Amino acid sequence: MIPYVRRSKVLEFMHTKDIIFFEEIADQVGVSLATVRRDLKTLEEEGQVEILAGGAAKLTVNIPEKPLAEKMTLNQEEKMQIGSYAATKVGDGQFIFIGPGTTEDMMIKHLAGKNVTVVTNGAFHIQELLKYQINTIILGGEVMLDIGVVIGPTVIKQIAVMNFDKCFIGASGVIPGGSITTSSVEVAEVNKIALKNSAEAYIIADSTKLGKRSRYTFGQLDNDWRLITTSRVDKAYHHDPRFILADI
Repeated sequence: MIPYVRRSKVLEFMHTKDIIFFEEIADQVGVSLATVRRDLKTLEEEGQVEILAGGAAKLTVNIPEKPLAEKMTLNQEEKMQIGSYAATKVGDGQFIFIGPGTTEDMMIKHLAGKNVTVVTNGAFHIQELLKYQINTIILGGEVMLDIGVVIGPTVIKQIAVMNFDKCFIGASGVIPGGSITTSSVEVAEVNKIALKNSAEAYIIADSTKLGKRSRYTFGQLDNDWRLITTSRVDKAYHHDPRFILADI
């Protein structure tokens, strides 16, 4: 079994209980205890689980994902500022990845007229991309209807062989100095590959995401993966080199 698929199964099973024992995971997933320990160690390093004494583990505390229709109405002014600024980072002829979130959706109209190719797994981006006649590659797979995201092994295979000039990826939660998180393990896996395969990478998130943690970690803020947000974040971060304030 592919490690990412196996770890996805482990995480799915862990959502059924507050605390779960290694033996239960081994029986459910059909692997050895040694494999379970390795997978849990990896997931702990990613900030997704906490290993407990006595051969048990639990998920880290996280925030739930809101439905797409609700997310589209939240923090629109900030998202528009972030999307507009993020688009200025895209040059003619570039091959870019745009994540599936609502903040990324705000970028699209600002790419109009640029000779760019957008790769995305955001199903609900299609209307905007067509509207502004932007060259597009939609990754194919299963659609998560509640949040409009395309996921699955086919998406992983497609994106794994792509090399991007830049990528722009939203986050459900950002812990400054730590984890960049999202609510879906499948989305997290795609995001990881996009970040790895990009010459230049940006995380984009409005100020309400700061200090919040969602279920799955897909990266760490540093000087290479910078965060585009707004001046509404705590003033302590206004001079942090990892933060780009779109409205200043």
